[in-house]
Amino acid sequence: MGFKKFGFKDEILEAIDSCNYLEPTPIQELIVPHILKKRDVQAIAPTGTGKTAAFTLPIIQNLLKIQNDSDAIRALIIAPTKELAVQIHKNVEQYCINTDLKSEVIFGGAKMASQITKLEKKVDIVVATTGRLVEHIKQKTINLKNVEVLVLDEADTLLDMGFINEIDKVIETIEQKSQILLFSATLGESIKKLSDKILDKKVCVNVDKAQKATHKINQSVYYVSKEEKDDLVSYIIGKQYKDRFIVFTRTKFGAKKVYEAITKAGVKAISLHGDLTQGARLKAIQEFRDDKAQVLVATDITARGIDIKALECIINYDIPNSVDDYIHRIGRTGRAGEIGNAISLVSPSEVYSIRVIEKKLQFKLTEKTEEGFGREVRDEIKSPKIFVKKEEKRKTKGAFGNKKRKEKPRKKLKGRRAGWNIHDDR
Repeated sequence: MGFKKFGFKDEILEAIDSCNYLEPTPIQELIVPHILKKRDVQAIAPTGTGKTAAFTLPIIQNLLKIQNDSDAIRALIIAPTKELAVQIHKNVEQYCINTDLKSEVIFGGAKMASQITKLEKKVDIVVATTGRLVEHIKQKTINLKNVEVLVLDEADTLLDMGFINEIDKVIETIEQKSQILLFSATLGESIKKLSDKILDKKVCVNVDKAQKATHKINQSVYYVSKEEKDDLVSYIIGKQYKDRFIVFTRTKFGAKKVYEAITKAGVKAISLHGDLTQGARLKAIQEFRDDKAQVLVATDITARGIDIKALECIINYDIPNSVDDYIHRIGRTGRAGEIGNAISLVSPSEVYSIRVIEKKLQFKLTEKTEEGFGREVRDEIKSPKIFVKKEEKRKTKGAFGNKKRKEKPRKKLKGRRAGWNIHDDR
């Protein structure tokens, strides 16, 4: 039956055929029926599993069922980054191609005036980044009063970027009771709290376990010194010269440094970081998609939501600041059921972080070696005394654990201050 079992209109089925989607993915199987029934949904799923189609297709179906002649925005999709917003909008346009539904995308870095002009016309579906959306709300250049369905895509990233207040503002602006769909690659406490706060009689779907059979990623680790990383990353890429890579760094300065090292080694690469203009970032992504470069060097935020088909491998040049970031990074490869590869270059100061990731994933990364790299580091790590000391020291700081400080006893107050009440207005 394929997608026909969902009862989609012919216009949607034709669009699905043109995209060469043969069978629904597990997340589409589980979620589409609930969205069609207009239920609130919380979905946890790895990236690259077809979740954009999982929420977009049933939304389009529901909008087509009820004809609306007004110019009001009926569906709002919020994404954390410009790149992801643009990508979702392209998908929406593909799926709506045989219908009268109109869509627009708005994001920061573009001229407000041109976006206002677009929003003044009839628009059914808007895809937006949070910051720019709130700007339009404050300037009263967007009307969200009649939004029927709100989608928060990559919600964990939205929260990591500190957009909780902006999300609250958007929900307050939507006057009528709307259907809310919350999608995330991870399920942390912040997602649970947000879900409990904004979803009504929610349906919870976690397809992470269901995807393990099809969403296979070979995860390996090289233990090397910081000084060896530049040479090793160039060596790995050169050795697998037919493959394409995304190399992840924690900072834009790291991205520039790695880009220079790789290009100096003769590898055709493209750098993607926050200092680039929106046009330059989109151009870089498109050039990488068009095979004009073998390597894309990127920071975590700039690479969120990038969909690169047939990406053979990602390399973690730096170990990310959180387990969630690690999951997002490796999710760039092994998409849509393909087998992917994720390589992490771990220096002694990052060993504790990689152990935390392994514990969280309940999976031990395969250790690999290359002749001439990391001999001294491996010997150091395998020495129990040295490692335990360093590990215990690292447990007291960083994103992977903070040791609680002992509170110092307060000094006794003398004279007039000793008689002040804690609630004294003075």
